[in-house]
Amino acid sequence: MTSPNAATESAFIDSVRSRLHQRLSPLVDESSRCLPILQSTCQQILNHMGPQSNAASLARVISRDHGLTCKVLQVANSIAYSPQQTIVSVPHAVSWLGLDTVRSLVAAAHLVEQLQHWPVRQHEFRTLIAKSLLSATYACELGMAIGYPQPGQLFTGALLYSIGDLAIAYQDPDLFLALQAISKKTNQPAECVLHETHLIGVPRLTLAHALAHMWKLPDDLIDLFRHSEESPMEHWQSGLQTYRGIVVGSIRLVEMLIGHAPRTAIEGAQKTLQLGSGLSSGLFADLMIRAMDRGRQLIRSMGLAIDSSDESMAPSHEQNATESIPHPPSIKPTVGKEQAVFPPRDQSVAPILAKPLETLQAFQDSLQAAKDLNGLLGTFVQSLHRDAGFGRVGLALLNPTDSDLLVGRLVLGVNPPALYLRSLSGSLSRECQFFLTVLKRVDPLVVPNFSDQMVGTLKQDFFEIWKPTSAIVAPLRVGAKPIGLIYCDRATSNQPMHPQDYQVLQLFFAQTTLGLNRLAGIL
Repeated sequence: MTSPNAATESAFIDSVRSRLHQRLSPLVDESSRCLPILQSTCQQILNHMGPQSNAASLARVISRDHGLTCKVLQVANSIAYSPQQTIVSVPHAVSWLGLDTVRSLVAAAHLVEQLQHWPVRQHEFRTLIAKSLLSATYACELGMAIGYPQPGQLFTGALLYSIGDLAIAYQDPDLFLALQAISKKTNQPAECVLHETHLIGVPRLTLAHALAHMWKLPDDLIDLFRHSEESPMEHWQSGLQTYRGIVVGSIRLVEMLIGHAPRTAIEGAQKTLQLGSGLSSGLFADLMIRAMDRGRQLIRSMGLAIDSSDESMAPSHEQNATESIPHPPSIKPTVGKEQAVFPPRDQSVAPILAKPLETLQAFQDSLQAAKDLNGLLGTFVQSLHRDAGFGRVGLALLNPTDSDLLVGRLVLGVNPPALYLRSLSGSLSRECQFFLTVLKRVDPLVVPNFSDQMVGTLKQDFFEIWKPTSAIVAPLRVGAKPIGLIYCDRATSNQPMHPQDYQVLQLFFAQTTLGLNRLAGIL
């Protein structure tokens, strides 16, 4: 005997089947089973995110797959997760990242694996999956911030919310592209539903709802498709409200960020999430930056990328590269401009050696007078060049929403500066691996000789432009979080750095670190 729920589900699926565009009808034809790949992928994802999954079982799954091992280790060693050491084993990565993050990586890998089954339109499908991963990361980070009991459930909900779009893309790429065009034309949900219904016979979420029933997905996922109304601008009062608010809110925010929505619409989506979660504006702003950063690392580790419009989601390379630091005023775009560049100078005795007490006191006074990070870092770089006697000094900062990206911001002792700044910029994982190892340190590093052994760990531009021999490279941190690095050398001199040089830099470095933490409200 058929249960009432089963009969209702069957009637609902029959209703969708009767209205659906004929080119998509195989999707709801259970006899054809045209989508066993996506169905089995959903089940694999749910299994890994379920309570039966544990650290030991996940480590075994990862270790059996060389590609997945590389993905997990790449994320574990990214600055977004702030390791202070190199992680080389899967068990260490699992313990470092935490179970929910590793579950998320494994689940994402299962979805990405299915790209091989799409013979055409690879770019569109890869972008769709990348957006789903970014939305899932936002949802998971928000859940962890408010103590949601199962943040992995939020990740899964946001990740699989696009399963209907993937099914349409699998069955008919042209209809999928036409649906994508609808979402780009209007941000009004009711208008989108009308256009979607006209195009494919039913709203795309209604089709996703039917597929979720057919594939026996969990009730919480089915409910996401059943109720697509806007979340109210108020604090979430129940577990169900919180689940729906986080998942749907994260998806809509990412859609707006990527889709060049008006700033007011983006701010409205953010406000809905902030009010619903109950987080303060400062904590919420930090969360949004961290979620974008970690989402990018996850997407990159999977070999995906958001399309070029994602540059609108983050500060540009010429903007503030330390906006992720909480509380202090932001660095203005003056850092990295040419007005602060000085030519190399010959001076036999640096002021810090000739008049150590006076020089150090003046430096400390300048740091105390700094009102923001821009002024403090500018004082630090200029003092290293002017007072500490270093011939060339370079400052590079991490992009807050993509901490794989190092951005050259200020150089002294060279002219013109543009090439030097560019050579200090690049991807830490692909172009500047040596600088990545520096950023994991706490203390400065003396490099006796930039020998041939370092070729391949830095951009060739860096070697050609700086022609480095011996130098000191120091990480800049606020609390435990790396924000950038300082490079110092003797300019035209081929002499190696001496212990005295290291001691001098340490004097300025220690005071600057205290100043950074003071402005960030940590001290």
